[in-house]
Amino acid sequence: MTFRLFGLPEAELRLKSFSSSSRGTRMTIRIEVETSDPFEFGYALRNLAEVQKGQRAKPKKTKPTPKPKVKPLALPAPQLALPKPEGL
Repeated sequence: MTFRLFGLPEAELRLKSFSSSSRGTRMTIRIEVETSDPFEFGYALRNLAEVQKGQRAKPKKTKPTPKPKVKPLALPAPQLALPKPEGL
């Protein structure tokens, strides 16, 4: 999404001021826009909300790790050697 502000002299939405600052590797631009038209005001707010919505980070979907497949043995497992029950 993008937001555009045209610099026409007769534009209803006008650039009032702008400033910038930086901290480390992050840079910020602050833009102040003014209008006397409620329609233009709402239009700008709707467009800015769409820009913000489009830039929200979507959570990464983690794929479930597949369970390791147990290969069947060629022969059945050997029986356990248990003591012979008494009385037999």
